[in-house]
Amino acid sequence: MPLLNKFARKIEKNEEFVLSTTIQHVIGVRNGSDDKMILAGAATESIIQTIFSPDEQISKAGSKALGDLIEENTEIRKSLLTTGFIQIVQQELPSEVLTHSIQSSSSSSSSLQKETNVPNHIRNNLLDLLLKLAGSAEDLQPLSILIPILERIKTDGELELKNKAKRILALITSEGISSLSDTKEKDEKIHQLEEENKRKDYELNRNDEVNKKMKEENKKLKDENQKFKEQIQNEKDKQIQKEKEAEEQKRKQNEKPIIAILNPDPAKIDVIVLENGVWSLEAQYSNLTRCGVVIGIVRNSHNITSNEHPVHSSNREHMAIIGNKKWSNDVYYKGIQTSGNQGFDNNEIVRLEFDSEKGTLTFFLNDVQQPVYISGIKEK
Repeated sequence: MPLLNKFARKIEKNEEFVLSTTIQHVIGVRNGSDDKMILAGAATESIIQTIFSPDEQISKAGSKALGDLIEENTEIRKSLLTTGFIQIVQQELPSEVLTHSIQSSSSSSSSLQKETNVPNHIRNNLLDLLLKLAGSAEDLQPLSILIPILERIKTDGELELKNKAKRILALITSEGISSLSDTKEKDEKIHQLEEENKRKDYELNRNDEVNKKMKEENKKLKDENQKFKEQIQNEKDKQIQKEKEAEEQKRKQNEKPIIAILNPDPAKIDVIVLENGVWSLEAQYSNLTRCGVVIGIVRNSHNITSNEHPVHSSNREHMAIIGNKKWSNDVYYKGIQTSGNQGFDNNEIVRLEFDSEKGTLTFFLNDVQQPVYISGIKEK
């Protein structure tokens, strides 16, 4: 089809245009809709073309062939009335245009200016077909748009054309159909647009099967592409899960038992060097009555003397701590004070987690991780 369109794209009556449009017509009829109205349009399309032949004999033969179909087939009559034939006649029939010229100051007359675009035998053949349609079709309303043209021909046309126009108008008016008012003319313009859309839809339907197959192929490709993406994503998820499981297993292997100081005033405290893994220190206080109570870690090489405050100059460079609510909620590390955490209080569980490999100290209050943590701890 794209190759044929290459020749049909330029509307010019040459051999390539004729052959390409003929082939497309065959393809459309063979593969298109089974609707009788559409098939009737396909049956008459080429005959209508022959009626507009400059060769009078060919045009007459086409007119006779279409006239026989009009008399014999209801679907043909309906198709001609509703799928664009009347609009073609409306465009091509008025080859005689009435103009007025003032011949003198005392009198005026009408003169007929003839255009030579459409030969007279074609207009005769078109009026013959309209006469057969008007005499055999059930609904003549579509012919109402031709009433102004037929009235002009009846008044100003050649004798043969006048007689045919009169007979057609008589058949139309006998059905109670008259010329359109201004409102009806607007409605008819809308109707004409609708008919044009129908005609375009009909033309599009010729390629319906091709379009349908293309859509199915596109959908198939999209489905395959989606499956491929899902497969890749599943493989990534599995890999991430494996890495998480391996990391969790490694963490559990390196994790040391929790150090719990349950005695508020222990007689002896063992010093443990926190290295090679993740360490957790958990404590719960029940008798906090003063400030200056903190929990944290201290550098292994530092000795804590008695009666010393954690933030004194002798201690603060060697400790990482967090205080209780009665004193301070802040985190202290190497003399730097950082706010943002919540200090601990009586009957609350405060927990520290020290990762010796990452060098991080994280604070938890009642199993809720606090936002401020310490990183970059390289000392034991």
